[in-house]
Amino acid sequence: MDFNEYVKRAAATDIIDDEEAIIIGLLGIAGEAGSLVSEAKKCLRDNGTNLELRECILEEIGDLLWYIALVARRLEIDLSKVAEDNLRKVGQLWSLTLPALPDYDDHDYELQKFPRKMIIRFEEDRSSVLPIIRMIPQGELARRIKKLEAICQIGNDLDDNKLINDGYRYHDIIHLGHATVLGWSPVLRALIGAKRRNINDYDRVQDGARAVAIEESLVAFIFNYLEPYSFATKKLSWDLYKHILRTVQGLEVENQPISAWRRAYTQAFDVFIKLRDQGGGTVKCDLDERSLVILD
Repeated sequence: MDFNEYVKRAAATDIIDDEEAIIIGLLGIAGEAGSLVSEAKKCLRDNGTNLELRECILEEIGDLLWYIALVARRLEIDLSKVAEDNLRKVGQLWSLTLPALPDYDDHDYELQKFPRKMIIRFEEDRSSVLPIIRMIPQGELARRIKKLEAICQIGNDLDDNKLINDGYRYHDIIHLGHATVLGWSPVLRALIGAKRRNINDYDRVQDGARAVAIEESLVAFIFNYLEPYSFATKKLSWDLYKHILRTVQGLEVENQPISAWRRAYTQAFDVFIKLRDQGGGTVKCDLDERSLVILD
């Protein structure tokens, strides 16, 4: 039996007055959920087996379903569609397989593209009161930057810009996570001289000051949000990821799935913790594999 068939057949036992039906249905959902938990508690308290637990809660689940059907019917909610949407939502958040990465660099200007592989060394300098970080490009990325800059360094020296040592000086690893998994980072493009100046409005819109400000604020927000949780990315909720997607509306990355954002932050903060704890290290970014790893 599918959900909609159940809703239709459950209507035969629904004799609740229309004016009270929705509130009674919602209270019924809350009450039956409490009963389910109570029965499960008794079974677990008495060291019941999974089979016994199953028998304890089967009836409560059925009653819970009846009240859900009552509310769905009165509000004209298609439970089959709800189930499909929920599976899609969970898949977006937890899927291990990502869709193909959009090619934001589909143009002929090689120096205005992200290198497909980048190796960057994070060097920590503790010779002064505040520890600072320098990002030193390696290999091909170093040769590319030497063509543009007198000093072979990505960006400026960074400290935590805070009264306490929280490791924010390493926050560029999050920009690298964006670039590696999402193929997007207006901040990193600016730092390595890869802004798309010759591509229509990309320099002004996708790589411009507003896009840079959005990414920087997003990185700061995620960092501050996760700090109380020791940067455990499992604390990033579905609603927070939806907030991220609203934040980047109008930018080329707006249609990236939540699973891609989740992978970007999971990899970035895993590497961040290692860099912070060991006082620097070398990081490899592979945009083809969409992987961000610490080499030493």
